[in-house]
Amino acid sequence: MKCIKCGKRLKSGEKFCTYCGYYNDESEAKNWDETEETEEDLLDENWYDEEIDSKEDEETELEPVKQEKKKKEKKPKEEKPKKEKVKIEKTKKEKPVKEIKIKEDNEVYDQNERYIEAYIGEDYRLIKKRPFNIWAFLLNWMYLLYRKLYITGIIGLLITVIVALFLTKYFIIYFVITMIVLGFVFNQYYIYIVKRKVNNILKEYEGTDSFSLEKMCGEFGGVNIPIALIIYIVFLVVIVISIVKPTVNTSHNAKFWKENSENEANCLSLIKLIYQKSNSKSVNEALCKINKNNKNYDLYIKLNKNNKIVYEYYTTENDYIVYKNNTEFFDSLKKKKAENRITLEEEKNLNDMRMILNNYESIRKESEEEDKLIKTKRNKEEKLNYIFSHEEVIR
Repeated sequence: MKCIKCGKRLKSGEKFCTYCGYYNDESEAKNWDETEETEEDLLDENWYDEEIDSKEDEETELEPVKQEKKKKEKKPKEEKPKKEKVKIEKTKKEKPVKEIKIKEDNEVYDQNERYIEAYIGEDYRLIKKRPFNIWAFLLNWMYLLYRKLYITGIIGLLITVIVALFLTKYFIIYFVITMIVLGFVFNQYYIYIVKRKVNNILKEYEGTDSFSLEKMCGEFGGVNIPIALIIYIVFLVVIVISIVKPTVNTSHNAKFWKENSENEANCLSLIKLIYQKSNSKSVNEALCKINKNNKNYDLYIKLNKNNKIVYEYYTTENDYIVYKNNTEFFDSLKKKKAENRITLEEEKNLNDMRMILNNYESIRKESEEEDKLIKTKRNKEEKLNYIFSHEEVIR
């Protein structure tokens, strides 16, 4: 059968021409005049069939050769992949397990390091690597407060205050030693404290995601400048007061110590002079008050006379000792006053005696207060009241 359009020979059953692509309908093919086929066409058709048969014969002859070649080629290909497969399977079984373990360990280690780094902040690498911290050396306990180590910082400041108050001579040595020790020890101590605090955070907030934990570590850690400054300023004020105040008091005492010693000596000499003139050995106590304005002395002698306590009052006028009065008849005049039998002169004398008693108690009280201030180094004014015992007077 031929193509209706181009006349090329078609295979049996073909409808589309392989040369021109024309569709050959069966009805048209039947009407085609088969007598038009020539011997050449038949020869061509036989040649086509012979060519196909010859190719098929060649393929059948070559099949055993090809199969042997395939066997030869397959043998080395099959042996090598088997060895390689075994190796691959071993590596797949062993290596991934090791890699997973290492990764898990590293993940835990990296997470802890990440939390520690978040807690410390930007200076993490410097604090971790360097053995000496220059800021801890220079700022001393202030740097611990800055790093939120409040307990250690406050304890250190309290020790510093104690040394400044009670061991003032060794304060500079203590301060230098503290600076050096903090400079060398701070980094290791701080890393140790941070690890403990991070572990506490991880235990307390167990189950929280890593991002939130890292954020919490950053909030708990870091630095705090305002609180550190407030605590350190209070510390400096205490140190300044503790160091400067004794110095001021010492200079103040030295300033008028000579005057005090002179006043005391003058008072005691005047009382001894009164004692010698009176020839009385029954003196119990003596008081002296210095009038700062006119530098006069008021002297009071307490003695036993006629089996009762009597107070005598003296004063200095123009470098002389002047006797003023005593309380020998105070009780009798008081009795007369109660019975309305007292005269005007006696009533005036009674009032003077009452004033002597009041002044005596007042001077005694003021002298005791002044002595307390001197012992505690808080005296601000010159001592003007003195008490002398019996032994001091008769010595």
